[in-house]
Amino acid sequence: MAILVVTLGIIFALFSALVLSYISIATMVGPWIAPTLVLIGFSLISLIRLKLPSQKLTESLAWMQAIGAGGGIIATGVGFALPMLYFLSPEAFGLWIKNPLNFCLSITGLCLTAGGLGLWIARWWKPAFSEKAGYSFPVSTLTYNVITSQSQPQQARHFLFGSVGTLALCFFRDGFARFAGLLSKTYYLVPSWCGHELALSLWPSLWAIGLSVGISIAMPLFIGLVAKYVLILPLANHATLLPFKLFNPVAPETLITGFCSGLIACELILALPKYAKKWVQSVVSLIKNPQTLFLSLKSTNHSLFEHSKDTPRSSFIELAVVATGTLALLWYFGFSLMSQALLIIFTLLATYAICQIGGKIGMVPFGRFSTFIVVPMLLLFKLNPIQTTIVCVFFDICAATASDLLFDYKTGELCGLDAKKMYRYQWIGLIATAIGLGLILWFLFTNLQIGSEAFFAQRAKAKALLLQSFFFDKYALFFGFLFGWLLKKFKINGTMVFGGLIMPNSISIGLIIGSLSSKIFSKKEAFQPFCGGILAADSLWVLLTIFSKRP
Repeated sequence: MAILVVTLGIIFALFSALVLSYISIATMVGPWIAPTLVLIGFSLISLIRLKLPSQKLTESLAWMQAIGAGGGIIATGVGFALPMLYFLSPEAFGLWIKNPLNFCLSITGLCLTAGGLGLWIARWWKPAFSEKAGYSFPVSTLTYNVITSQSQPQQARHFLFGSVGTLALCFFRDGFARFAGLLSKTYYLVPSWCGHELALSLWPSLWAIGLSVGISIAMPLFIGLVAKYVLILPLANHATLLPFKLFNPVAPETLITGFCSGLIACELILALPKYAKKWVQSVVSLIKNPQTLFLSLKSTNHSLFEHSKDTPRSSFIELAVVATGTLALLWYFGFSLMSQALLIIFTLLATYAICQIGGKIGMVPFGRFSTFIVVPMLLLFKLNPIQTTIVCVFFDICAATASDLLFDYKTGELCGLDAKKMYRYQWIGLIATAIGLGLILWFLFTNLQIGSEAFFAQRAKAKALLLQSFFFDKYALFFGFLFGWLLKKFKINGTMVFGGLIMPNSISIGLIIGSLSSKIFSKKEAFQPFCGGILAADSLWVLLTIFSKRP
């Protein structure tokens, strides 16, 4: 049974990496995939008619998702950050992609070093993230509830319906082989009045994401969409409407870049006190609880190795290997020793803060913290575009693996699993992800155009715009900053408004419709398996169509 669990776990890790690589780049979210993996695992065990006692089934499902879910969260972090290089320097990105061996080995090295560091420090920090300390890990509780739920067969059917329905819709939309398809990818509403501006995309993942996230994104996306026409368009042509001009008339597409850069800069500056406070709290917490300091060489009353027979010696050998690999990799990318040291320190502090947030509310805010790391490093060390991207990717992977291990520790605790075995299974998932993720990303990047409607990379573009904001028109930056300040005053999510401003209308409208539809269903949670089936099938369909078109 252990061989089956590990085999399926590795398959799940690669499956998660594929699905979340595509979803995180094509859209602006990275949904938790652990509950979906539980349902798939339950379906497969039922399909092969393997009869297991209740506790054995619970353990098997928990181990499978523990191995596999890490691939999803790592792929999400990398998907949010890596395309930034394309927006910073298309030439550098193109040269990197043209050498698939170098690209895949770089991703593998980043996963093993940053991911290994994340796993190591999360094991050290485990005592500090107990339920007594106020960390409930809501995602772990959700995963445990799905594992032990008596409605697993019904949830599995919902997942299957979502998958099959999505594949059928995509088949009739895109066609396959000699079948040309019957449906259009995009429908234009009242084209005689609105031209191609009011567009509805037949992309099921948009509806599923909107439904999963809920009503909170509808208003910000709508504000961003409307602002294109009531703010950007008049501002771009203000010289023809007013007796004075702040700058020469420009295309709205040009102005929106500077405007959005101001908006993102405002988001960063106004959020700085809040997240700086988190960092300070993290440092204070580490000082008050020295057992969580990864440099501590002595055991404490809480015993950092209470969950296993490991010794400090074996653990520090592991750390030495990971640290050596990290320094070698960063040296390969041209980082100085000082910049390497600062990156690692910033990464550890920010990862601790992210684990605190994730343990309490179930969210892992990669973007904000990676920005707070990369901006000072960019100013201090004048990093090139590749180094700038590596900083963000390195941090995202470290934070992803650390938070995922802590989530799985909680799931394992609820399921009565051995923590030492959980740690080893996490390493299996990390190694599988490290080997497969580079190939998956290279395949996606060489077959889908970054920045296109189907592969928009909104989060990476937002970070690139922020870093490039020094070079945009000062008036465009000012008005964007002012707009962001007003949004903050009215407590409107500026990041989502940015999405509505910069994304194609068809994507924004699809997300808004999905978000509004969440109000129709009284129990949104019951539709999560259905949405998970949609996202998984949509990602697999993209892969299938790419393969079918290759010579």
